[in-house]
Amino acid sequence: MARYQTIVATLAVRVPVNATGDLVTAGARIVERVATVERVDDATVRGLEPGLNDTTVTLETRLVLVGDRGEDLAVVRRELNEGVGVTVQEVATVEVDVELEAEADLEADAEEEVDMQVVPRA
Repeated sequence: MARYQTIVATLAVRVPVNATGDLVTAGARIVERVATVERVDDATVRGLEPGLNDTTVTLETRLVLVGDRGEDLAVVRRELNEGVGVTVQEVATVEVDVELEAEADLEADAEEEVDMQVVPRA
């Protein structure tokens, strides 16, 4: 079973000048390369520092992390800082802690919810 955590973090991300897409998309792609990051949601630019070969973008974002043990915020910070071009400025909150077996479980749960019927009371 994989364990997923959703956190809110502020990250400084170095985006190369030749990156495709806008700064938010390129920055999110760089953060998604970190091994523990499953998904980047709701990335918002909070600051820019242009450089000669790259632009440092400060992103406030919601991250879905995957891990097999109960990580605390210090471990999350260390693992994010190990990503190339990623520096953690702040890890604000841990929002959700869910255990899932696979992505197929999410799809099956969604299908079950659709099949439910509401019967009005008489």
